[in-house]
Amino acid sequence: MKTIKYILFISLLVLASCDKAFENGELDGMWRLEKVEVGGKEIYPSDVYYSFQRHLVMLGVYSEQAPPLLYMANFDYSAGKIVMNNFYAHPGIEGECNLSELEKYYIYNATETFMVDVLNADVLLMHTADGRIYNFRKW
Repeated sequence: MKTIKYILFISLLVLASCDKAFENGELDGMWRLEKVEVGGKEIYPSDVYYSFQRHLVMLGVYSEQAPPLLYMANFDYSAGKIVMNNFYAHPGIEGECNLSELEKYYIYNATETFMVDVLNADVLLMHTADGRIYNFRKW
């Protein structure tokens, strides 16, 4: 009986902590970048992922031939916008990342703002003010 009470108590703690872990709704989780449109030209990147959790986004390029290239940034998601800033190498210290390193993730500004057009359990479609369109699929 004591063991059952202990398991129930731990389960309640875990469930209560999950409430804060997923505060961005459908956005939280790992997304694979499938297509970027720039000026009518379509680019199909391979192995580029964005992973959103709480107020942190991890950008990754995964390949079987090399270890993953990872960068992180702070982000804010509200009013249909995602604003990313403070990019840094993972693990690293804020400010160690230069913008040219982020181009492999199709990030071109130190503070990048995306307008979310579609967000559901499977698809994330967003665009920037300069006309780049991003199409993601939930991974």
